[in-house]
Amino acid sequence: MGDTTTVKLLITSLDETGVHVFLNVLVNDIKCRFLLDTGASKTVLDKAWFEKHVGNKKLKTMKQETTGLHSSVSESHSGKVEKLKIGAIEVKKYQFAAIDLSHVNSTYAKIGVKKIQGILGSDLLVEFGALIDYKKKKITLEKA
Repeated sequence: MGDTTTVKLLITSLDETGVHVFLNVLVNDIKCRFLLDTGASKTVLDKAWFEKHVGNKKLKTMKQETTGLHSSVSESHSGKVEKLKIGAIEVKKYQFAAIDLSHVNSTYAKIGVKKIQGILGSDLLVEFGALIDYKKKKITLEKA
């Protein structure tokens, strides 16, 4: 059995439309707010956040349609960060997809929800055997 970490989840009501689940993640030692999205195939960072904190020159353009969160784009970007940390689990040189999340943050602003810098997707949830406990508002991850 490997290292296990438990991280607090914040479950937020979105008016009458449902709930979203958030958690704090460190990207290159900068605290970020991520949406937990079990339906997302890949973990992503907001493109503008990546450009500001990691650098525009570190992004590669991919001519590949990406869909998600009520939006579709004809190209996406990818870039590597030195360190991604979720609780005590640390991933070095993680390759993120970088997409424009301004439409998501614009919607959040309209309903009084704090903006996000990224989305934690199924790639990392599966890799670390995520156990989500909605009642206790926590996620447990294990590094093999």
